[in-house]
Amino acid sequence: MLGAFLTVKTVLTRIIAIFTMVLTVLTGAADALAQGEVYPYLSKENVVGLPALARSQDVTTDGESFFFSGKSSLVRVSLDNETVLARNLDAIPQELEEQFGSAHIGGISYYDGKLYAAVEDSKVWAHPLVVLYDAETLRYTGVYAELGSGRLTRGVPWVACDARAGCFYVAQSKSSPKLLRYDLETFAYLGAIPLSEPVPEIQGAEVYQGKLYAATNDRTRAVYEIDLATGAVRKYFDRILLYSSLIANFGGEGEGITVLPMEDGSLFHTLEVGMLFLNSNFRHYAPAG
Repeated sequence: MLGAFLTVKTVLTRIIAIFTMVLTVLTGAADALAQGEVYPYLSKENVVGLPALARSQDVTTDGESFFFSGKSSLVRVSLDNETVLARNLDAIPQELEEQFGSAHIGGISYYDGKLYAAVEDSKVWAHPLVVLYDAETLRYTGVYAELGSGRLTRGVPWVACDARAGCFYVAQSKSSPKLLRYDLETFAYLGAIPLSEPVPEIQGAEVYQGKLYAATNDRTRAVYEIDLATGAVRKYFDRILLYSSLIANFGGEGEGITVLPMEDGSLFHTLEVGMLFLNSNFRHYAPAG
């Protein structure tokens, strides 16, 4: 009986491995066809199938691991992106679902042993929240902040923590003419930083050396650099440089970003959902010139 069970398990494992390999090749070819030329990156991991659902919104880091968000999940993996260290596949607390209609996790950011997660009542936009999770276990800490729909009339798609300034940043979705600042500990509103130009469709952002690096879902999935002292905006690089003529910008979605110096020379690590929405690409870039 045990031998038969092991044989079936071996066969299923092989079938899954073959299916995963086929899906990897298929999604990679589809992405290449849709995107055309992309900005040079040092390496990437293409995650396919169900695991991609948990890596479909944003990414952040504590310097020792990467954290990914899905629409209702969180996962922590090793820096080589191979070992899953923790999972919470049902991360939206029931009490927030019942009280606020919370239904979607967007951007995430790390600070002092906690994950700060942007959580929305999807497409209702009446209750934008920032929800705190324990970074080690990914469990809800019981702490959240309701940011209010007066300033954020279309939800809260992302959050970025700034330890030096003692605040986190959020912004309006679709087009962001300013950054809103909130205290990391008390969640008190600290005012806005007007931007030199609106930044379109920010999906995730991270603070690094006094700058906010914002990854977008605009036409070229651009990454923007925002000077937090002045509000000056400049396009840092376009993730997609050249589109296929017939299916330009078809399918897929640019997602979030984190910043971490790595031994291979990479600094910026971005996430995107593939053209077929069956995979997510995690790309690693050197600093732009």
